[in-house]
Amino acid sequence: MNGSLIEVPDVSALRCRSGRKWSRYPADVLPAWIADMDLLPAPAIRATLRAAAEEGDLGYGPSGRDSGVPQSFAAWALRRWGWIVEPEAVLVMPDVVGGIANCIEALTRPGDAILVQTPIYPPFLSCVTRGGRRLVTSETGVGTIDFGAIEAAVVQHRVRMLLLCHPHNPTGRCFDRGELLQLAALARKYELIVVSDEVHGDLVYPPREHVPFAALDAAVSTVTLNSASKAFNVAGLRCAVCVVQDNSLREQLAALPAQRWTAFSTLGIRATLAAWSDSGEEWLLACVQHLQALRDRLAERLSRNCAAIRCAPAQASYLAWLDCRALHLDREPAVFFLERARVALSPGHEFGAPGRGHARLNFATSAAILDEILERMCAASTA
Repeated sequence: MNGSLIEVPDVSALRCRSGRKWSRYPADVLPAWIADMDLLPAPAIRATLRAAAEEGDLGYGPSGRDSGVPQSFAAWALRRWGWIVEPEAVLVMPDVVGGIANCIEALTRPGDAILVQTPIYPPFLSCVTRGGRRLVTSETGVGTIDFGAIEAAVVQHRVRMLLLCHPHNPTGRCFDRGELLQLAALARKYELIVVSDEVHGDLVYPPREHVPFAALDAAVSTVTLNSASKAFNVAGLRCAVCVVQDNSLREQLAALPAQRWTAFSTLGIRATLAAWSDSGEEWLLACVQHLQALRDRLAERLSRNCAAIRCAPAQASYLAWLDCRALHLDREPAVFFLERARVALSPGHEFGAPGRGHARLNFATSAAILDEILERMCAASTA
């Protein structure tokens, strides 16, 4: 693998970025919170963006249907996961979180119950409550899924929709085929609509493999949300896909106001097409190797220098879910490490009740920056 494909600027260059990750906190804080990578995007992506600027290709983009993105995703899904998707089943949209909100609005009614497995990426929770639906939660452990608890919640609350985060954010779980088949059986039994956020599906570490939920059981009403944003570090370019193989569900979603589907960017289209290409895949494979090495580095250093912070190695994504309860802190871990270590983490309680005493750490950076983050945290923990 060509490791030279992976480039991470030094801290001084990263601090020049205007994005939220490096601009939110003072200059003495190392940010490891929001899910942006510090890596430069793939060369093919940077080349097409430079070309767009030089050509002045910055106007309104083509329609989603004519953008080439549906065809590109269909080819990518087949090559990466063996999933057969017809381009006609792919709607283009600005971002995955907006896709969650769209599904809630179009496919459920006010007051319907929606099940979410916590801890969970916070917008899953807010999309349900802001959409006027009833939020039902079921705790998912780092290593297990309590299918009995999920079924009991579905029955008790008459759940209409299941929001699935697969691979899981924040724990880094990559659900295996057996687990997904059990979820599919429950969805089929109770006629649930499953909305599966698979935006981290390209960042799975061997020997695990990503299995698209929609590919398992055609009888389950499933909407799949995906994007090149996380795996290729282009979240700010706003381009994602909503895959709906059921004609009725697709018609309901397409009936939403047109701007829900047209606010993606011209640059986002260009970046997405470059990402889901041969050269994009070459960079992605090198990226996964880089991230896996950092994941292992994090686990080794915590085990050696601060064993009280427990962290199961992520099976996917570049997010580490830190269990800090054994530190017996007098405040939330993210607050403690910001104040005492000058490291910014995502607060665990924002991911739901099971997140209390936890924090999420983004390790998608350079080995040198990660080492400094961990050195600061371990020093603060043992002081």
